[in-house]
Amino acid sequence: MKALYSLVVLAVAVLWCEGVLAQGIAYPYGITEEERLLEEARSDKKPFPIGVSGGISQTIGGGTFIRDPYVRRPSVDLSFSVSPFWRITPLMRLSAGVGVSTTLVENYDSGNTRPNQWYVSDTSLSFSHAQIYKIPVAEIGISAGLSLGFPSSLQSQFRSLIMSVRGNIGLSRSVGPVYFGYGFGFFKNFNQYTMPMLDRKKVGDKVILAHYRGNEQLTTDLVAVGGLNTSFGLSNSFTVSWSIIDELSLAVQYSLTHGWTYGSYPKDELSSEYAHGGMSRRDGQSGVIDLSYSFNPYVSASLGIQTAVAPKTADNKAFIFPFANFSNNWRNNTGIYISVGARY
Repeated sequence: MKALYSLVVLAVAVLWCEGVLAQGIAYPYGITEEERLLEEARSDKKPFPIGVSGGISQTIGGGTFIRDPYVRRPSVDLSFSVSPFWRITPLMRLSAGVGVSTTLVENYDSGNTRPNQWYVSDTSLSFSHAQIYKIPVAEIGISAGLSLGFPSSLQSQFRSLIMSVRGNIGLSRSVGPVYFGYGFGFFKNFNQYTMPMLDRKKVGDKVILAHYRGNEQLTTDLVAVGGLNTSFGLSNSFTVSWSIIDELSLAVQYSLTHGWTYGSYPKDELSSEYAHGGMSRRDGQSGVIDLSYSFNPYVSASLGIQTAVAPKTADNKAFIFPFANFSNNWRNNTGIYISVGARY
């Protein structure tokens, strides 16, 4: 049996696109969930319709390894995730998911109002079908899914998120021990306000408001802190997974995301020469290299590296390499993780 998919929750991904997906990102897999479900459907086993999967992951950011004490930003994060699901059919399921994470090393970049604060992710409710159709001759399977995200995370609450909706469709094909997958997704965020807000009654004296990006007091208790929330966006992902042996697989995944905010800015004489007028747009990319080992049909472990950076440099003149990129390590754009996942 091929290796089970890895459950990897990376704290560095929060920096990716400034919450473009409302904390809902596509986590890397040693082997995709669609392929695993197809294998399960082809077998004679009939598992109990109700199941659960979960995982624990520890990530060390690249800034931890910098020698210069004036530049080094150590980052060690611990994450847990759980996802109960209902097998409607062998290839169709309804699932929910939530995760928690914390920083084990505190520094200037931690951003916690309390030391070693635990963060809850957004809660998701998803419906998916591993293969709605298989193209004849080409042997390409088509999968699809729809998910809802609810603002249980502090970041989404700060961005006044009411709910997010995401739809995706995937194409996949196996050639011997190698699996190829492509996914396209669209997401829409529904926010109460077009920009992040702070309610003084809710934060109390835990937060001190500084003039960051130009605070604006809208009411007695409501303060706009600058910036714009992301309204909608598109994502593309490409995955190649090689089953080295039945228990061991190596996967490479690349994801590219484009998000558009609620507001737009005209280009004027004060704008950068690299700027374009119109709706504000945020782009992000992520590259993952993952080695996954399956101990048995229920437990697997992964070791991997993930980089989350912008596609191009600030001057828009050069592309940024998305795999194992340790340039600007102090930003912790690249993290090394080890995770253990289980399902039943």
